[in-house]
Amino acid sequence: MATEAVTMPESKAPTDNGPKTEDLSVTPTFMLAKPKERGDTFSSFLNHGHPLRVDATFPKDIHKQTWQQKVSMIVVKILWRIYPLLKLVGFIFEWTLNFLVLNHGPFHILFNLLFFRWSKIVIPQSDADNYLSCVGQLDPRNELYVDTSKKGKAESTRTDELVFPDENVGSRKTADVCVMAAKLAYENEAVVKRVVEQSWNMHFVKFFDCWNDYQHMNNTQAFIAMDKPTDANAVVLAFRGTEGFNAYDWSTDFDFSWVKFPDLGSVHLGFLEALGLATREDPSSFTKLRNRALEAKKHRRRADRMGASSGLAEHIIQNRGKSLAYDDINTQLSTILDENPKAKLFVTGHSLGGALASLYAIWLHYAGNTEIASRIGAVYTFGGPRIGDEDVKNYGNQVLAGKLFRVVYCNDLVPRIPFDNQIMAFKHFGICAYFNSVYDGLTLQEEPNPNFFGVARLITMHLNALWEVFQGLIFITLQHGHEYTETTFSILVRAVGLLLPGVASHSPTNYVNSVRLGPFPLRERIKGDIADISQEIYLMQDNVKDIIVAVYEEFLTVLGLKSPKRKQP
Repeated sequence: MATEAVTMPESKAPTDNGPKTEDLSVTPTFMLAKPKERGDTFSSFLNHGHPLRVDATFPKDIHKQTWQQKVSMIVVKILWRIYPLLKLVGFIFEWTLNFLVLNHGPFHILFNLLFFRWSKIVIPQSDADNYLSCVGQLDPRNELYVDTSKKGKAESTRTDELVFPDENVGSRKTADVCVMAAKLAYENEAVVKRVVEQSWNMHFVKFFDCWNDYQHMNNTQAFIAMDKPTDANAVVLAFRGTEGFNAYDWSTDFDFSWVKFPDLGSVHLGFLEALGLATREDPSSFTKLRNRALEAKKHRRRADRMGASSGLAEHIIQNRGKSLAYDDINTQLSTILDENPKAKLFVTGHSLGGALASLYAIWLHYAGNTEIASRIGAVYTFGGPRIGDEDVKNYGNQVLAGKLFRVVYCNDLVPRIPFDNQIMAFKHFGICAYFNSVYDGLTLQEEPNPNFFGVARLITMHLNALWEVFQGLIFITLQHGHEYTETTFSILVRAVGLLLPGVASHSPTNYVNSVRLGPFPLRERIKGDIADISQEIYLMQDNVKDIIVAVYEEFLTVLGLKSPKRKQP
């Protein structure tokens, strides 16, 4: 897989009168992987192309690869090659799951076949409102944690208490709406509309199926919903995350390509492409994107009057058959927020969707779209990957202070990529809301084991995966009731965790359970850099202690020596 790194000439020196001036005619600094380019052997894409020039802020030995970079390059290359096969396998698997569920299992199907009741057999239609994605089959829960008995209001047991949007945007009630929206974003438009309107008693606005110019397909999905059709208090924007059988999604998560923007930092290129803002096939799109952002920020016009933000070619921008996520979502939100002056915007996503949610919110500020940015109530990401470098981290912490909630479950692999090392230097921003495998929540500066791999850690991760299988099979139902009983498919995914613990931990089920069963507000037990091995060991010990305590308390409950404990909303 070829890679390329380029930098612009020296910018004008900064003066005491203001920041340095950017030469808008020169392409920004970038590094990119090119997984489309074929090589004869693995070594052909382990060779990092020597950079033409390297920016002073980036390591001079950029051509010296770390093992994490080599792993990323191999994984991305392989994922691009297996996309058609994995897509076919995924379709067959998902269709079969729906066929079995819609027909109440294999025995009912066999009965109908043997007794010629063929008209009773339901054939799944992928665009129907009863056709669930693999995520929906994994965790079919639709209802919000709070009662939604009144139209346009998410209510608690107190009929006079409005719980979404809550004044405290970090409350369990708000987090639950966001995590359920992030999970729902994996479904087709018909399912999303049915759940929003019938299960949540909210107002469905629009489903987006958007173009990724580098992948040459519609591969970015999102939807918008409101708590009520008029005079709304909340608008929810949810991005679809990494689909299990979508190799392009996984390759985007592992990709280490970036583009550097003035006063912002180095931003993950794959996520820019997913938002329809640029493409690595045309580096001039980076220049146009930067210039349009700086121009829009200077004039601060309304989203529906400022023209396109995308740096893609004009014929793509003007092609209305190709929806570009960032621009089209902005146009819709601008109208909604203008018509509903009291409404706050909640942006959310799981996995890749979490990355798009945080980058979308940051880009609103960077491009000067204060009309929408100022209305953000909260940004919730669940198991989202890193989106930029140290400068992006600092920028995000500044513009989204108190509004970003970055939720990480235990050994989830995805929040630990792209890797954070000398060469890649990807960083998270915002405080980490970390939940261990019994859903005990902590507030941390960074998740434990930030780069995932390590022999000692693999042992503890596999042991923890064994606990999660037992918990999903028996323990969680005993402890918390049938609402938390897991599907057979979910148990099978947890069993996969015995081999691939980081992948199984990424299941949205873990994030829904974390929000509903974990403590709110979170306890802040450890401050500072969690990468310190002594702190990681402490968290491992704490998790083991929590498991022992949970098993002991449930044992007492089964013996009738203790009353069962139920979580309150």
